[in-house]
Amino acid sequence: MKHLVIIGAGGYGREMFAAAREAVGFGTDFDVKGFLDARADALSSFSGYPPVVGDPETYVPQPDDVFITALGDTAARRKCVASMESRGGGFISVVHRLATVGPNVTVGEGSFIAPGVTLTADISVGRHAAVFHNSSVGHDSVLGDFSHVYAQCSLGGGVILGDGARIFPGSVVVPRRMIGENATVGAGSAVFLNVPAGKTVQGNPASPLE
Repeated sequence: MKHLVIIGAGGYGREMFAAAREAVGFGTDFDVKGFLDARADALSSFSGYPPVVGDPETYVPQPDDVFITALGDTAARRKCVASMESRGGGFISVVHRLATVGPNVTVGEGSFIAPGVTLTADISVGRHAAVFHNSSVGHDSVLGDFSHVYAQCSLGGGVILGDGARIFPGSVVVPRRMIGENATVGAGSAVFLNVPAGKTVQGNPASPLE
C-alpha cells in the first residue's frame, strides 16, 4: 500500500485529507501518512488530523510515499511539484467516491476531483488540476495541467481550459469556449466569449478587467 503525503496543511490541505479518506482506492491502494508544511505547528489548533511530517522543501521521499498538492496558488504548486519530482517523488490523483465520472474520462496524476463533481463523458483532466465541490464539466472538454475549477461552476461541452487557467466559484462557461493559459474567470461570471491567455474577466457577461 502507498502512503499519501499531502503538501500543504492549510484549509485546502484539511479539505484534501477529508476527501482522500472518501476517495477511490483509500484503504486498498493508499492511506494518508500526513502533511508537508513549512509550519511544523500548522495543525496545532485542530484535532483529528495526521501529523506534519516535514517541510516540502527538504523532505526526502520514502519508497512507498506518494504525493498530492493542496496549494491554492498555481505558481507555488508548479514550483512544489517540480521540486518534489526532482527528488524522485511521485504523485497520485484523488477522486472522491461521490464524484460522477463518465465514460472515457481521464484524470492526470496529482489532480483532485471533489465530491459532487460531474465529469460527464470524453473529458481530459490534465496533471495537477482541480475540480472543486459540485462543479460540472460537459462532454469533450479539456482541462489543462494546473488548471483549477472552483466550487459550483458549470462548464459546457467542448470547453478548453489552458494550463493554469482558473475558474472561480459560481461561474458559467458556455459550450465550445476557450479559456487561455493562466487566464482567470472571476467569481459568479458568465463567459460567452473566449478568454485570451493571461487575461482576467469578470461579470455577466464577463468582460476584461484592467
